[in-house]
Amino acid sequence: MSSKIRILAIAPYASMKSLLTKLAKQYPDIDLTITVGDLKKGVEIAQNNFHENYDVIISRGGTAKLIQQSVSIPVIEIKTSAYDILRTLKLSDADTKKVAVIGFSNITENLLSLKELLPYKIDVFAIDRTDEIISVLQNLKSSSYYAILCDMITYTTARKLDMNAFLITSGIESIRTAFDTSILYCSNYDHMISENHFLRQLLQGKDTQTIVFTRDGKLFYSTLLNDEPYINDEPYILDMLRKKIDEVPKCGKRRFIHRQNNLLYSIQAQRIISDKIEYTAFYFNVSKPPLSGNKCGINYSNMEEVEKDYLNSTYSIASPIVQLNNTITQINQNLYPVVISGEEGVGKKQVAKAIYLQSPIKKQPFIEINCPLLSDKIWDYLLNHHNSPLCDAGNTIFIKNVNALCRYQQKQLLIAMTDMEIWKRNRVILSYTSSSKGTLNSDMMKFINQLHCFIITLPTLRDNLSHMDSIMKLYLNKLNMNMEKQILGISPDALQMLCKFSWPYNYIQFNRVMQNLAVISKGPYISSDEVQEVLNKEKAISPTSFYSRYSTKPLDLSRSLSEINKSIVREVLEVYGGNQTKAAESLDISRTTLWRLIKSNKSNATP
Repeated sequence: MSSKIRILAIAPYASMKSLLTKLAKQYPDIDLTITVGDLKKGVEIAQNNFHENYDVIISRGGTAKLIQQSVSIPVIEIKTSAYDILRTLKLSDADTKKVAVIGFSNITENLLSLKELLPYKIDVFAIDRTDEIISVLQNLKSSSYYAILCDMITYTTARKLDMNAFLITSGIESIRTAFDTSILYCSNYDHMISENHFLRQLLQGKDTQTIVFTRDGKLFYSTLLNDEPYINDEPYILDMLRKKIDEVPKCGKRRFIHRQNNLLYSIQAQRIISDKIEYTAFYFNVSKPPLSGNKCGINYSNMEEVEKDYLNSTYSIASPIVQLNNTITQINQNLYPVVISGEEGVGKKQVAKAIYLQSPIKKQPFIEINCPLLSDKIWDYLLNHHNSPLCDAGNTIFIKNVNALCRYQQKQLLIAMTDMEIWKRNRVILSYTSSSKGTLNSDMMKFINQLHCFIITLPTLRDNLSHMDSIMKLYLNKLNMNMEKQILGISPDALQMLCKFSWPYNYIQFNRVMQNLAVISKGPYISSDEVQEVLNKEKAISPTSFYSRYSTKPLDLSRSLSEINKSIVREVLEVYGGNQTKAAESLDISRTTLWRLIKSNKSNATP
């Protein structure tokens, strides 16, 4: 070809991006653009980049099939090789545990040919359509399979069903084959591609935007540009226009006016027949959107955004959320307020999202109010402005870290909740960071008693160490999706070191430790030396102050130093049950100093 081949690569998971980048350096005739998106997101990416005149799209599995159905650009599929399957079988403990492989023919056919040669007992389930996945997975779940090996579409569904899932990732040789196929295709159709580029450049010079669909709704042509102010609405624009195809007459033209997000779309449409194929063309102008933005500490999310964040969280991967499913089902039978308490990092925010995703109002917004980020101005807006989310109705309001508010603000919030009946008009979920004993202070008990809250106390990672092996392997599989190298497991002595660690910051700390181990690991298995190195860093950066680890609320720095010291002493004494020796050792002060502070505290007490 006279110029470089323009390829849009849509990877269904992040680690494929690094492999694509590495391999593309060996192909000087390829101009490669790489994006990450699975299934519908992958289709959106293909549609959003349609106007960029790519010669071919490469993707994998179910994502590639959906893209083929949505756009007219040729799609080359990255196949799954035998080695890709073998690598995942090793990581999933298929030699000792009950494992099933489920997926489309591009995965199961290779495995069926290998099955007789492998020393594993593996059950293979082939599917033809995406709507078969849920029923097959539910049957496998009831049959006590330890793990499911699958492609990305099945992996996503299995995760929603709280099943152990291992994604079969594609290696570099599979990607190389897709590159070679793309070059061969473009070489055979060189003249046609050049002519298509020329015609597109002519149309892109017009003032109006142009979008063309085939009769069955497949995107055939688009001039939407990435520098347009409304480009973030492109998936919505395409869906909106696709729904109007049947409203366009076979002869003549049709005009539409459409309003969305303070934008006015002036649309003209007509049908065009070429080589006996019918197309529908839309030409439109649109005004620029006004500037807008979220207020700091207040964030609105829809169901899809909440679900994506939840499924990608460390907590949903590493913690047995299935143990809470019955509780969540019961509390969602009504919309009473919920208080979620536990140590720092135990997954309070993700449990709030799990409650929302299973609630009858999950199609309404999920509003997170992050108390530590609220300025005085935003706090006033929350309580006094008519546009405050507290004035709305029918939403899920998650108030994160209520204990980060000072006592006066907590009192204001409780008054607003009761006087404005916020908890009756919305689903209210509050989170509270408790001490290691799990106790709630008197201020939080006022919320619970006056709002009739249901209490969920989350266990720590230390309470789940018997499942550390399973947790670690599930999380390693997740990390493998985002790295070029692949980690197969962890040595037994290294695993024991992780089990003996105290994990004061629970799943937040677990996430950091596993990511650091993945970075420094030199081989396919994580060693005890590598674990020791990472855990030593954790101990070095962890605060030594007992108060900073166990306090249920932040210090009020507006008080005098003497009053702050008294508060710390009271807190530590309470944790140690009044034992002055242990309290003094924890605070690294003498018993005489501790006694003096106690005496000062008592002498200043209000009678």
